[in-house]
Amino acid sequence: MNNYSRVLTITLVMLFNLNAIAQKKQVAKFQYTIAQAVKKAYSASVRMWGFDVQQNQRTSGQFSGVVVSADGYILTAAHTILPGKNYKVFFPDGRECIAMALGKIENKGTPGIPDVGMMKITDKGAYPFAEMGYSSSLVKNEPCISISYPESLNQTLPTLRLGSIAEVKNEYGFIRSTCKMEPGDSGGPLFDYYGRVIGLHSAIDVSEEMNFEIPVDLYRRYWTALNSERLYTAFPEKKDSVKTDPLSLLLQKESKQKALHPDFVVTGIKNSCFAIKSVIKGQNQKINACLLNIKTPSGAQKQFLLSKNTMVGEEVQCDINGTTVPVKLIAKDEENDLVLFALERQINGGIDLNIADTDTVKINMGKLLYSVDPAGKVIRSVLGSTQFNLPKINSQPYLGAMVVYNSSPVLFSLIKADSPAEKAGIKVGDELISINGKLIKKASEFAPEILKYWAGDEVTFEWTNASGKMNKTFKLDGRGQSVFNHPAEKFEGGKSERRDGFNAIFTHDAAIKANACGSPVFDWEGSFYGINIARFSRTTTIVVQKKTIIEFVLKTIQ
Repeated sequence: MNNYSRVLTITLVMLFNLNAIAQKKQVAKFQYTIAQAVKKAYSASVRMWGFDVQQNQRTSGQFSGVVVSADGYILTAAHTILPGKNYKVFFPDGRECIAMALGKIENKGTPGIPDVGMMKITDKGAYPFAEMGYSSSLVKNEPCISISYPESLNQTLPTLRLGSIAEVKNEYGFIRSTCKMEPGDSGGPLFDYYGRVIGLHSAIDVSEEMNFEIPVDLYRRYWTALNSERLYTAFPEKKDSVKTDPLSLLLQKESKQKALHPDFVVTGIKNSCFAIKSVIKGQNQKINACLLNIKTPSGAQKQFLLSKNTMVGEEVQCDINGTTVPVKLIAKDEENDLVLFALERQINGGIDLNIADTDTVKINMGKLLYSVDPAGKVIRSVLGSTQFNLPKINSQPYLGAMVVYNSSPVLFSLIKADSPAEKAGIKVGDELISINGKLIKKASEFAPEILKYWAGDEVTFEWTNASGKMNKTFKLDGRGQSVFNHPAEKFEGGKSERRDGFNAIFTHDAAIKANACGSPVFDWEGSFYGINIARFSRTTTIVVQKKTIIEFVLKTIQ
């Protein structure tokens, strides 16, 4: 190599390194900006439902809102409230209070538009609140943040979604954002990257990019009118002045600098994700898997493939760079829906998982994440929740039988047609003795025992009838997915069949398809965070975190 070539090479390497350092600083700054915005906005983002204060009972579905003053004014969507009615308000810190719906605007000629609604907390006190921003100063493509409560998750704490302004004002007067919404989010706040309220969630269309927000300036313009407990079927005549956003010039300047929402380069993990093929109930099935490099306590180096258990059947093979390689089942973790395989040959790359590592990653809402698929495609997202448990609801096994309330001995009261119970020969009036050897003496013990199992689990029932003692081993079914005609149910890829019954999980807003779960999740610096275990809903993908994976691997290899 001549001197010129050597100098050029050194120069290029230096430039690349300097660019990488600059980019890391830019991403770190952006993540800090988002974290500060969330810190400002989170405590004022509330969950609500209708409430009868006389009967002390809930009267409506769940929706979201945001408190914008210390004395308790709440902005929400008009379609969630009725003027003069009471609502229960739940803050993220656990505080509860009662609010009354004030005014709302729903133009008679355009139902659902502009969807402006306001409430006021009636209990005296000083409440956490978020600063109101200005929708008039929005810039296309600027980052925005959603903090609200999707009803399907049914959690006491909200989830975070990070997106951008796709349209400052569409033909119906709404802001369009890429922060995904679903039922329960209605009335929830959209914040700018300074943590100020710029819109309220109103509606969605089928595309995950089509999320419509009520401009916050409408609340400013009709603040006085909205203080009256009435429905306006046209824009009120009384208008308040809307001042100019003091940050308007700064927002425009930052947008021109293109320093926001950086498209960070992944410090990529080579060969971290592969496709697994198998057969389930006679149908070909494909799912992703993480390649893990493990150093055992004895010092031996081992390599495993980790995937989603309920999406892996028989005749399992792995696609390694276009070559089909058989794999060997090592272990299953049914509770966390994990399955571990060994490969017949070593593969370069993978994720180095230190099973002796006690310093697990911190689950901090607002952390920038990315997932990788087998083709190396990167899907960016934001960590959207704290760690929480997701009860087994959709994943409850189906027996198709009910027992007589408070009966002892336990008598069957209903057997559904074509159910596992009917196919096993159980009939109404039969007396249940045991399930898998566990004596069931009271009706109250029946449901908790069934809930210990999963769809596909084999169970042995023992019961008696007029013919004598019966004993039958059979498999429980899954409950299947309910079909709704709401746009939130029509996202590409749909929901995972097994999507709940998990402990110590977190969410992010990546649009991972149900048949593409099993892929690894990293933060922007390349730290392994866990595995995409289920597409829960339009807004939410669930991650089984690194700590749970380490516990599973340790239990397997010891």
